Amino acid sequence: MSAEAPGPAETPRSADSWATPEFAAAAARVVDAYRPLVEPLAQAVGPGVEVVLHDLSKLPNSVVAIAGGLSGRTVGAPATDLGLRLLMQDDPPESIIGYRTELPGGIVCRSSTIFLRGEGSGGIDAHRPVAALCLNRDIGQLVAARDLLTALVDTPAVSGHDRTETFYASVENLTEDLLRRAIATVGVDVAAMSKADKTRVVKDLESRGFFLIKESVEIAAKALGVSRYTIYNYLND
Repeated sequence: MSAEAPGPAETPRSADSWATPEFAAAAARVVDAYRPLVEPLAQAVGPGVEVVLHDLSKLPNSVVAIAGGLSGRTVGAPATDLGLRLLMQDDPPESIIGYRTELPGGIVCRSSTIFLRGEGSGGIDAHRPVAALCLNRDIGQLVAARDLLTALVDTPAVSGHDRTETFYASVENLTEDLLRRAIATVGVDVAAMSKADKTRVVKDLESRGFFLIKESVEIAAKALGVSRYTIYNYLND
């Protein structure tokens, strides 16, 4: 159980209600069933994961089994502040999955808490948890990797220029694409273009550096159905 994640309004409850013989017996039955799973579970999920079992009848020193050793806690360690807050609720949640925590030493974890109930045995309220199974996964390296990947793929805008860059297999591909884009900005089929429309296309091509390409004037003239001299006139307008 961890120190983060908010909960709803709390209701008063005393430590005595967690220390009755009936409650302790119900907790013991659940803990006895789950205790053998703690070590194998930690091994199964792999390194960097801590598995903790809490017996809530032993609050505040509720840790009764622990494997993985991320937090440096041992059996007899206390519950967390989040755990205590949740237990003060009339009907604590079944589980809280994937919340962020920070363990001693600055270890950043993705944590989950699963409350285990006594199912009404021994006169205990079936909605009341008697134990809790917690998993804390060290995500420090994953966070660092995410930050590195973000930095590597970040593409800040280049001031005054289009952000994108396209690579072409040939000059023909380049000229065809620049023509297509310039014509698309006008939004009129070439056959229906007015002089003003064609002038806009030529000016757009000029801004894209199209006329730096060899024989580009002839290519533009053919695409727009005009003479090369008309292209020069459009450029000079």
